[in-house]
Amino acid sequence: MSRLKELINEIHRRSLWQVLLIYCGAALVAYQAVQALTEGLGLPQWFPALAIVLFIVGLPVVLATAFVQEVGPPTVAPAEPTALTEAEEAEAAAVHLQARRRHRFLTWRNAAATFVIVLAAWGVVATGWMLFGRANESATADERPSVAVLPLENRSGLEEDQYFTDGIHDEILTQLYKISGLSVRGRTSVMEYRDRTKNLRQIGAELNARYLMEGGVQRAGETVRINVQLIDAETDEHVFAENYDRELSVENLLAVQGEVALRIADALEATLTAAEREGIEARPTESSEAYDFYLRGNEYARQRYDPTDLLISVRMYRRAIELDPAFAIAYAALAQVQGWRSWYYGVAEALPEAREMLERARQLGPDSPEFHMAQGIFQYREREYSEAVQHFARTQELQPNNGEAISFMGFVRRRQARWNEAIIKQQEALQLDPRNHVSMYELGESYAVTRQYAEAEVCYNRAIALAPDVAEYYVAKALQRLLWKGNTDQAIEVIHEGFEAAGHLEVISQLVNLPNVGQHYQPLMRVLAAGYEETPDEVTLRESCLVCYLVLKATVHGQRAEHDLARAYYDSLRVTLAGSAERREGAYSEAQFWRYLGLAYAGLGQRDSAVAAGERSVSLLPVSEDALVGSDVSSTLAETYVMVGEYDAAIDRLDYLLSIPSRVSVPLLRVDPIYDALRDHPRFQALLEEYEQ
Repeated sequence: MSRLKELINEIHRRSLWQVLLIYCGAALVAYQAVQALTEGLGLPQWFPALAIVLFIVGLPVVLATAFVQEVGPPTVAPAEPTALTEAEEAEAAAVHLQARRRHRFLTWRNAAATFVIVLAAWGVVATGWMLFGRANESATADERPSVAVLPLENRSGLEEDQYFTDGIHDEILTQLYKISGLSVRGRTSVMEYRDRTKNLRQIGAELNARYLMEGGVQRAGETVRINVQLIDAETDEHVFAENYDRELSVENLLAVQGEVALRIADALEATLTAAEREGIEARPTESSEAYDFYLRGNEYARQRYDPTDLLISVRMYRRAIELDPAFAIAYAALAQVQGWRSWYYGVAEALPEAREMLERARQLGPDSPEFHMAQGIFQYREREYSEAVQHFARTQELQPNNGEAISFMGFVRRRQARWNEAIIKQQEALQLDPRNHVSMYELGESYAVTRQYAEAEVCYNRAIALAPDVAEYYVAKALQRLLWKGNTDQAIEVIHEGFEAAGHLEVISQLVNLPNVGQHYQPLMRVLAAGYEETPDEVTLRESCLVCYLVLKATVHGQRAEHDLARAYYDSLRVTLAGSAERREGAYSEAQFWRYLGLAYAGLGQRDSAVAAGERSVSLLPVSEDALVGSDVSSTLAETYVMVGEYDAAIDRLDYLLSIPSRVSVPLLRVDPIYDALRDHPRFQALLEEYEQ
């Protein structure tokens, strides 16, 4: 017999195939459990990879175990061959079988032991990290000197110089973002104190910042004076004060911004790495005029929800690029703005230019934080989540204090259904930018979808306190009251607060997200009739308001059994959506189109068309590809099923939505009138009992 054949026979005899199969299968199941534990416990994302390495290390042990020397009773070889009796042959066979069973038991036992040891080793590392690693990370963050750069005062006395002063302030912040040894508060939080009436001690407490930098900028002709002072907010003592008088050139401006950042780091004894110092000393352009247009573009780009300002910023950035074709960060800024114009306002020509500008930014500055941030946001909007994460992670490496990059990392993770990690990232971002009302609201959204309603309530209240004129926050809080308590009266009360604080039209444009609250609030009917008006300069805003208006009117009339009026509004909704078909681009826009078209068809009694449209919306944006919006689209499909009498399909969909993070809850299902048709359905009753908290 050949050696290869002997080896194969030996492998088979020692049950190696079975052992390997079960070991690998168990390792696969364990790996999936490790992934779930990694997210649930907030462990770093290298922990699943650690498990793979440990299982691979354990594999040779399993192989070696299969070839250990068999253990059997000692035998003495006869001097010469002797014939065995039948009884002796039987005894020998029994001994051989016993030895084989003993070896097989040894093999399986050691394989199982190896598997357990691997899991135990992983558990020890995970426990150690939670006890010591996480504590060390927190300690490092807490021990870093915390700094807030307050808005600089425009001392030229000219309003047209405000963009310049704000630009200097922003660039100093950008330089400080690169210093890992400091904890720097974000722009959104500090800009609240432009016209401050509070003392520095109060400001420091509100920003959770020990040190505050304040100062001013005075531009006169061809010279500029920048003076800054760093103050200990707890003691009111001056750490340092500096004046910078320079000729007005881009080289001098960039140098001063870097000098201020380095001066703060030195005063607070923050150690800089060579890469951080190199990043601070880098000069993005040599053209003073191009840099001036870049600052102007930044000023308008901050108004990302104003299409007119965004268009002006596009012109400013284009001019900067014309003056300096090698101005890499200007290309990245232009790409971001064109992305916003495409995603928020449906400007068809904006998206191709965004792609072109990103490629140019990559060629000129492939490892600049501005490029990585712009590229990450673009890929996030295109639902290329794995690539987006890489760019946000690199941005954070280059700018450890960039709270926006951390926020977007959280946004990506919740789209990927990695909710615990998303919430941790959003909390980290708020530590750097504690008075950012958008970030506070978004954290509330993550809590609400994961049914952590008490925490969501705190975030929504905080967002409203910081920005009482934002309608979206009131609607989110009203929905929160329905999800948590099923309390319609409280939801209506919150909507009424929103009408007074944010305006009727603004609130109505958001009410499509609030399930059928209209029938409980008769004054809303009058608001719907009188509050809607077109906004001529904002076509997309007008259209989104109109869709919401028609959905609400149709729903309310339907619930009041005013069927002819309801059908009229559903038909108007169908026509309105059909008129916007040419402007749809991307899976998100497509999904929203079919989502509401399904409702329109359902309201018109066109069962097959309604089901087809609703199911198409879910196929375009499934939860597996977008856990946040996908669940909302899926919820609308459940409503569509109910409207056309597909009750079992609706209950199946609701069962799924209750089993995952979503904006569906038992209290909501008990009060939402869209589900009145299911009240007596045994499966619906059983479903509510199963998921009752």
